[in-house]
Amino acid sequence: MKLKLLIICLIVSANIFAAETICRSNNRFAVNVGEMSITDHYLSNQEYKGLSLGLDINHTNYYNNTDNRISWQIYDHWRYGRLINPSYTAMIQYIGGNAGFASHYNWHPAKGLRLMAGGAIDIYGATKNQSRNVNNPFSADIQINLMASIGAQYKLTWKRWALSFEYMATTPLIGGMFVPEMGQSYYEIYLNLPSALNEVAHFTSFHNRQGIKGNLSVNFILPTVTLFMGMNHNHQWWQANNMSFYIKELSVQIGIALNLGIIKE
Repeated sequence: MKLKLLIICLIVSANIFAAETICRSNNRFAVNVGEMSITDHYLSNQEYKGLSLGLDINHTNYYNNTDNRISWQIYDHWRYGRLINPSYTAMIQYIGGNAGFASHYNWHPAKGLRLMAGGAIDIYGATKNQSRNVNNPFSADIQINLMASIGAQYKLTWKRWALSFEYMATTPLIGGMFVPEMGQSYYEIYLNLPSALNEVAHFTSFHNRQGIKGNLSVNFILPTVTLFMGMNHNHQWWQANNMSFYIKELSVQIGIALNLGIIKE
């Protein structure tokens, strides 16, 4: 009897959930696997390419007293890459990640459709170790950027569940980054602080820092969890001290979101 009552309650809650909700506060976890390629002229003029693995963690919620219009998000994304040069004579191990805070205004122009626009403060850091270099085998990326962010979501509902398609993209606007001089060792930078900051600290905008990062996902929404799969694309380019750097990544992801709260339409 108790089991029957539990099943009935789950079915009723699922029907109510699918019919009356559009999104909710959640914790989102995803694993990624794909291909990454990088160029770092501080280490080498060659492109290094190989397998990438990643972990994405996001927490999304809504501000109080905003009529469910303004959302915020804290995110933490990590990547590991084992990358080889074209002649298979050297390797770079890449470990990097982004962490930040984003906020979006949400529109609902039609049933099931949600449009988002906003921005984020993004901190990026990475280390790259090159197996062949002797004098400068190590390179570090440190950046902070103000990002523009847009997105769209379309949701289809059934009696007991919902299916949504979502795309989010970000691009850097202004910020700052660390880039050493060509051939300049990190020990040399340390010895000449703080005057060395004039050479290694750079203002960034469209003239020397460009990129786009996006995520396309399909979400199977249940009352307490959301199961999803998708694809990430990431293309970043920057230039300073007569050196160019870029990262390109294409990966697939699977994950789960724990739904912590329900927001009604």
